[in-house]
Amino acid sequence: MAKEHVWDVYLRPNYLTTDDLNDCIADVLTRLQTQHNEDIAAKIATKTGQDKDSVLAILNQRDGEVKNCLLDGKSFADSLVQISPRVTGVWATAKSPFEPAVHKRTVDLTITVSFRDALENVGVRILGTKQNGAEIALVTDASTGKTDGTITAGDDIVLDGDKIKIQDEADETQGVFFIDSDGKEHRVTRRFTVNRPTQVIARVPADVSGEVKVVIRTKFTNGKNILKDVRSIEYPLTCKCVSA
Repeated sequence: MAKEHVWDVYLRPNYLTTDDLNDCIADVLTRLQTQHNEDIAAKIATKTGQDKDSVLAILNQRDGEVKNCLLDGKSFADSLVQISPRVTGVWATAKSPFEPAVHKRTVDLTITVSFRDALENVGVRILGTKQNGAEIALVTDASTGKTDGTITAGDDIVLDGDKIKIQDEADETQGVFFIDSDGKEHRVTRRFTVNRPTQVIARVPADVSGEVKVVIRTKFTNGKNILKDVRSIEYPLTCKCVSA
């Protein structure tokens, strides 16, 4: 039976497992097409005949009220997700104070039963495997373990991929860069904890915030040769940098 919706995916090696060299995980192509309130407002306006700007104003106001709800320590739920506030970290004793350097304020997001049921109507179409070559396949926030694109300013991220080693860390044209929505580039200047062909661990600069593109620039190609020109390798998913 044909599914109402279809996700197109490419398969790529699973860099999180070391005991199985053949297993793969999927990259969903549609995750790159990020929709915003402006896009949703336009769709609602087209379907209902309402003014787009009015719809957008209501959506933005809703976002603000939901945010305030969570900031007040309340949980929020709609037909898609439930969001609950959470504080992570370990306290030495029951009398120890909250320490921003150790404890983090965050939220948990869980999809609702109705949304989970709706996902059963999604078909998955495998387009094949990604072509071998230089790529950043996965970015993991070392402090939280998240791989959804959320990274933390001032903390480490783990970049897994292929041919991503920084050939010369002293060369300012090479390295790990965070490019914000204004096009400003933030280069990692701290020495890399790990710098290998398949993995780089880098410290996110403290002044990075908001949506950013993660880019590696390097002359590395393999163990024998060095590229004449710097190669730019961009992670396909836009990341969101949050404060610690």
